[in-house]
Amino acid sequence: MLKEKLNWDDIPNFYSNQETNNNQKNTFSQMNSRTRVFLTVLATIIGGLSLTLYTTISEDILFENLSFCSSSSQDLVLGSMSLFTSAILAGFIATLIVVKDNFVPHFFISLFIIGKMSVAAACGQWHGPLWFETGMNLSLIGGIWLGRYGAVKFPLAPF
Repeated sequence: MLKEKLNWDDIPNFYSNQETNNNQKNTFSQMNSRTRVFLTVLATIIGGLSLTLYTTISEDILFENLSFCSSSSQDLVLGSMSLFTSAILAGFIATLIVVKDNFVPHFFISLFIIGKMSVAAACGQWHGPLWFETGMNLSLIGGIWLGRYGAVKFPLAPF
């Protein structure tokens, strides 16, 4: 066997690898402020629009005007699960856009859902009992945040 002379470059350096990993985790915080604000606004808009699109597809197209008064119990269960899944997807998409380090888009989307619920309550635009509509909107908020959690734990997402 041939003995090769070892250089310091051949020995892996634990500390430099650890610094590289820390730098990869903090890429969003190292962006300049314009890029960070742009990605936050973009994630809020795309997350909100995707939530609107997915919930519209779930409520109006797949389950044909999902309503507590006129839908069957099977449609209510499947429609509720579909709306929750829509919110999870929207939260996941918004998190991937902001590179997993920012929760501001989810906060604004949650405020939008609360505002929509308040306007619907004030104008009398409920399609069912108060507890049902409130539960549906709270499940959307929970789905948004669960989607964020899933995207943060997603192993293939960018840092």
